[in-house]
Amino acid sequence: MTNYKSILIVCTPVLAATLFFTACQQPSKQKESTEHTEEAPATAMQDSIAVVTFQPEGGGWGFKINKGSHNYIEQPFIPVIMGRTPFKTEADARKVGENLAAKLRKNPGGLPDLTRQELLDMKIAGVE
Repeated sequence: MTNYKSILIVCTPVLAATLFFTACQQPSKQKESTEHTEEAPATAMQDSIAVVTFQPEGGGWGFKINKGSHNYIEQPFIPVIMGRTPFKTEADARKVGENLAAKLRKNPGGLPDLTRQELLDMKIAGVE
């Protein structure tokens, strides 16, 4: 038993240094996209539904809907239409995200739906 303790004591600083170095070398996911959100207190985050816009790697805009601290929906392109076309503006991405978030607030247990007509009514660029 003494041998195990001495091995752990000797390995722990090396392991900690290795983990620290590895963590510093990992690219941060937030650095890949530009997210626009405001911080909220931890207690408010547990029960909240929030829309966060971001720029996907290919350009354009997308949105995420977070429930509490969890990413519930991530939408990097315009839903419902054919293809994978990102939103042309941040405002369009936010408008659709807020529409779906409002539906989630009304029916917290379900998944929100969206129609092409709703996108047309919101005048989302790229939807014909």
